[in-house]
Formats: sequence, structure tokens, C-alpha cells
Amino acid sequence: MNTRIVLTLALALSCSPAFARAQTAPADPSSLVAPLARWESGQGREPIHEMERLVREAVGDKRRASRVEAALIQLLASDATPEARRFACQQLAVIGSDASVPALAALLNDPETAGLACLAFGNRPSAKINAALRSALDTTSGRARLQIISTLGHRRDVKAVKALTRLAHDTDIPLAQAAIRALGETASPAAARVLADLRRESRPELAVAVADASLRCADRFIANRKTREAAAICDELLARAQPDEVRRGAFLLRLRCDADGGVARILDAIHRDDALLKPPAIAAVGSLPSKTASEHFARLLPALAPEDQANLIQSLAARADEPARTAIVSALKSSALNVRLAAADALGQIGNATTAKPLARALLAAKDADEIRALTAAIGNLPAGRETDAALLAEMQSARGEARARLITALAPRRTPEVHGAVFAELHSRDELAAIAAWRVLARAADRTTLPELLRRYATLPNAEIRSDIEAAVEQAVSAVEDVAARSKAVRDALPLAKTVGDRCAVLSLLPAAGDTAALAALLEGVSSAEVPVRDCSVYALSQWPDLAAWDAMYRLYREPAHEAHRTLMLRSLVRLLGEANAKPDAQLIARYRDLVAGARDAADLKQILGALGGAAQHPVRVQGLV
Repeated sequence: MNTRIVLTLALALSCSPAFARAQTAPADPSSLVAPLARWESGQGREPIHEMERLVREAVGDKRRASRVEAALIQLLASDATPEARRFACQQLAVIGSDASVPALAALLNDPETAGLACLAFGNRPSAKINAALRSALDTTSGRARLQIISTLGHRRDVKAVKALTRLAHDTDIPLAQAAIRALGETASPAAARVLADLRRESRPELAVAVADASLRCADRFIANRKTREAAAICDELLARAQPDEVRRGAFLLRLRCDADGGVARILDAIHRDDALLKPPAIAAVGSLPSKTASEHFARLLPALAPEDQANLIQSLAARADEPARTAIVSALKSSALNVRLAAADALGQIGNATTAKPLARALLAAKDADEIRALTAAIGNLPAGRETDAALLAEMQSARGEARARLITALAPRRTPEVHGAVFAELHSRDELAAIAAWRVLARAADRTTLPELLRRYATLPNAEIRSDIEAAVEQAVSAVEDVAARSKAVRDALPLAKTVGDRCAVLSLLPAAGDTAALAALLEGVSSAEVPVRDCSVYALSQWPDLAAWDAMYRLYREPAHEAHRTLMLRSLVRLLGEANAKPDAQLIARYRDLVAGARDAADLKQILGALGGAAQHPVRVQGLV
């Protein structure tokens, strides 16, 4: 039978209903018990994966789930490895029913497996699970008992309150603390009464556990809309005899019990200047449900101490509504630096078109470096929009000098056509600070589409005095364009536009950043120029070439320099290039070292060359015989 016939039959068979049923037919879960019982970490996971598949497919199918659960129960009852038992409990947590409760309950008496049983029980409602856990309280001890107590708490078993109450008075402190925490989780009226009694008993060793459990109980009450009961607990815990952290927690919960969401209580804490409760009170403003809360606290803002104003500004920012935004804008004019900084940071989060002008004017007036940075960041973070850009550009046009430069810098992240065009117009501004800022902003934002125009402007720079302030940024703009051919063409296209010696030298110095063969050829034309200044700047640019492609041209200038300064410059660059090539030594590298040594004129030259050669000697290559 040829290959084509075999493939055709195989394809037909794979598409048949009988074949599909055979491939998806579930394995017998009981057949996996034996291999799973022997399974240990590091062994093949095939039986694990197969049982996991059966569990997934059984979810929602009671009959199949019952068969899989029976196999898992059988696995627990066998002499299985600890890893196998852990796996069985994990799967029973997914599909377990009351049928598995007896097998899991048997694990509760062993400290090594009690946690696994509690994991399998999870939080699914079951009177049988609760009864099994309560029964185990009397037959277990140590870690197993603590795990059972914690599980009863998470399950909020009200029938366990009596047993937990007894354990809460035990002389074993960790045991009593666990029982108290479980009472707080249960949060039933009976549990709340027990916790109230414990608060009155005032056992110092249990005070923290009782307070934490009481707060947890109050939180549960609030979630269940039992605010009156929760308020009573919080009022008791707000007493000054309680630790600071308890009082703060009780205060925050108490706010949620108030009909106004806590507005009046927060105002009271602030007006009383309560050193403990005022900070959390101010912090809570951000989450108040009242729709008029921002208006209340915006009016209060100017009367607060600077530190409190800064904190309240953060809370108002979390509300992000118009009254909050208006109040924060007003804070930009505060006499306190920390308040202005907080306002700038907040408007960076919630600012919009209406805050553009105030932020811009604050930036123009700022004197502090941190404030300038914060306002610059806030302006950059304002949402995109024509109205926002128009407001910022209007302020820029009205400013001069350093203030104008600041606002141009702040516009850097706003790369809309309107902003880009306005900043481009500043490149040839007579305002030197504004022009420098514009060059730096546009250089950072340059890409293959904008670089050509930027370099055309650079080649015809009317104010040569700013060149030293912007040349590094322009060079970085060239290097940042990943398309080597595109950046090289942009630089070379700018060369004919450069009419003065200064402009030509400025563009020539960008060719090493372009870095391809065409750029090198253009640079070598400059090296051959009859104009001495152009030749000198081209030689210097050649010395900056990034790779060995310029070796021959550099070496000629090293051996036959027009000036000694050129020779010194080339030797330093040639040594640099060889040092960078030491990581991959070959015969050509050694030949080049020999050429340099042959051209050395004195001990100083040899010292430079041998310094680089020492790096080559660290690699497996013969370097003997060079000197």
C-alpha cells in the first residue's frame, strides 16, 4: 500500500465519529488510583494530568463528578504518598461533596494532613463539614487544631461560637488568639457579644487579638448593613485607652456607619486638630460617597496648615470632580512650596483643558527646581486635546527667555501637529533660550520622518552661538533613528545646504553617528578638503568613527599626517578601535597591532599601543613577536 493511500485512510479514520468518540472517551477514574497512590515529585505527570482532565470535565456533571470523587476518596484511604494525598485534596476542593467529608475528616487528626483537609473543605456551604470540623476540635491539638479553628472562622459557622468561646479563654495564648480571630470572622451577634465580654476582661496578652477581631466583626456587620451594631463596636474602640492603630481603624469603620458617609465626623476631627485621627480623616475624604464632599472640603482647604493642605489635595485628587479640581488649581498660588508641589502632582493626575493655563502660568512663575519639574510633568500629563494645546501655546507665545524655554520643554510629550509646528517655529528664534529648548525637545522626539527637516534647519542655523548647546542633542537624534540608511541620507542631504564653514563642520560631525559606508565616503571628502577648518573638523569627526570600517583612512593619517596633531588624534582612535576588537582576536587584528607598532615614533606611542595589546593577550591568540 503506497504512502498516499495510507495517509488518505488515516485522515478518513480520524474524521469518523467512532474515532472521535474513542479519542475523547473518559478514562475510568478508579484505574488512576494505583498509579497516583505511588506518585512522587519528579516522576512523570501523566496520571496527574489525566485526573485533572477528568475533574475539569466532571464539573457541572453530577454523575461523572460522583465517579471522580469516589476515586479521589479511594486515593485518600489508600497507602498513598504525601504528594498524592495533597493532590487528591486539591481536586476535592474543586468537585468535592458531602460524600467525601468522612474521608477528609479522618485527615484532621494528623498535623501533617489537617491543613490539606481544611483546603479541600474550602468555603462551600455544608452542615456536615461544619459538624466534622467542630467534632475535631475536641480530638486534635497543636497545629492541626489551630488550622481547624481558622477554617471554622472563615466558614463563619455560628454553631462553633460556643466552642470558640471556650477556647478563647484557654490559657494557651496562641490557641486563644486563634479562637478570638475566628470569632471576629464569624461576626454573628453571639460572636459579637463574646468579643464585647473579652474587651471588658482586658487580658493584656490578648488585647491586640481582641481588638483586631472586633474590628473585623464590625467590618462584617457593615457589609451586612448592620451599621448600628458596627457603630457600637467602633465607638467603644475609639476610646483613648485603645492603641493608636486600633483607634484609627475604628475611626475609619465608624465613618461608614454614618448616614452622611462620614463628612461631619471628618470635619470634626479636622477642626479639633486631633493629631491621631486628623491624618486618616483627611485621607478618607477621597472615598467619601457624598457628591457634595468636594465642595465642603474645598472651602476648608485654605484654612488648614500647609502639611494638612498637601494631604487634603491628595484626597481631593482622588475624587477627581470639578469642585476638587478648582480647589487644587487655587492651591497653585499658595505661599507654601509643599502645597504647590502637591497641587502640581494632583493636576498631573486629574488635570484637563481648564487647568492648562493655570499650570502654564505657575510654571512661568516658578523659582524652585522641584516645583519646575513637578509642573513640567503635570503639563506633559494633561489629556490630549486641541483646547489644551491652544491654551499652552498661547502662554508660550506670551513668555520670553527662561520662562518661554520652560514651557517649550514642558510641551515635549505633547506630539500633536499643532504643538510640533509651533515648537519647530522656535528653532530659529532670536530668543536663544527658547531656541535651545526647542532644539532639545525636537531632537528627543525625532524619527526617520522628522529628522531630515530637523537637520536641514541645523545646516542653516542663523545663530551659531547656540550650536554648542544643541549639538549633543542633535547627534543623539541621529543615533536614535534605527534605520541606518535613512539617518545617513538625512545627514548627507543636509551637507549641501551648509554654506558657512561652521555649518559644514557641524553637519560633518554628525556623520559618525550615521555610521554607514556612504556617510564615511562623505566624511573622507571633507578630510580631503582644501579648506583647512573643514579638513580639521573632518579629521576630528573621522577619529570618532564607531567601527573598523574607517581603519584604512585613519591609518593613512597616522603614517602620513598633514599635522602632528592629526597623527596624535588618529593613534588614539586606532588604539581605541583595536581595544574594542580584542574580544574577538584574529590574524587581522594582530597584523593591525604590528602596523601600529611599526609606525610608533617614541616610547609614548608604544605605551598606548601596548596598553591595548594587553587586552588582546587575555584571549587565546598568539601575540608574540610584535615588538
